[in-house]
Amino acid sequence: KFITEDYEPVTTLRIFDFDETIAHTRSETRVKAPDGSSATLGNQKEFEEYMKLAAAKEDIETFDPVRDLQELGYEIDLSDFSIVKDPDEITVVTDIMKNFTSDSRTYVLTARRGDSLGPIMDYLDQIGVDSSQIRPIATQGESKGDVMIAMMKNKIMNDGKSNINRIEYYEDSQKNIDDVLQKICDNPEINDIKPDNFELIVYKVINNGDRYNLQKIEC
Repeated sequence: KFITEDYEPVTTLRIFDFDETIAHTRSETRVKAPDGSSATLGNQKEFEEYMKLAAAKEDIETFDPVRDLQELGYEIDLSDFSIVKDPDEITVVTDIMKNFTSDSRTYVLTARRGDSLGPIMDYLDQIGVDSSQIRPIATQGESKGDVMIAMMKNKIMNDGKSNINRIEYYEDSQKNIDDVLQKICDNPEINDIKPDNFELIVYKVINNGDRYNLQKIEC
C-alpha cells in the first residue's frame, strides 16, 4: 500500500554494504559439496565465483543460490558472518557515513543473515558511527536492487512520483552493483514514479592493497 503525501523531508537514501565496504573482516565461508569436495572461501570474490560455478553446475538461476545449494546437500558454513570478526575500518567510507543530513536516511544493506545485525550495529558504535541513525537490513539472498525498488515505491507524493530523488550506494561487489544499475537506472516498473531530477550514484569500493578508493558510477 502506497502512502501519498504533499511533502516529505527525506529525499535521499544513503545505502552502505558492510563487508569490504564499511569494514574488512577475517571472515571465511567453508563449503562441503555433495561429491565430498571442500573449499574455504576467504573473500567476497572467491565466494561469488564459487557460488556462480556451483549454481551453473546445478542449473540454479536464483540471484543468491545459497539456499538452493543447501537444499541439494551443500554444507555452507556462514558462521563467521554472524559476528564482526577481526575488523579493519574502511575510513574512506565511514568518514562519509558519519555525516548525516536531515534530508537523508541511512541504511546498512548486507547480504549477511539476520543474526549479524546486532554485531554490525555494535561495531558501528565502536568506530564512532551513531547507530541510532542507521537502519540495518539483512537481504538474506534477496537482490539489493529489488530492495531499493521497494524503498522507492514506499511513499508516493501527490504528483505520482516517489519522494526519493537520489540514491547513494556504497558497495564493493560488482555483481551487486550490476544488479542495482539494471534495476534502478531504466526499469519500467519504477520509471513512471522517478522524480524528474532522480539520480543514482554508485561508489564502488576498491581495495588497492595498501588503501581503499572509491570509483563513482552513474546510470
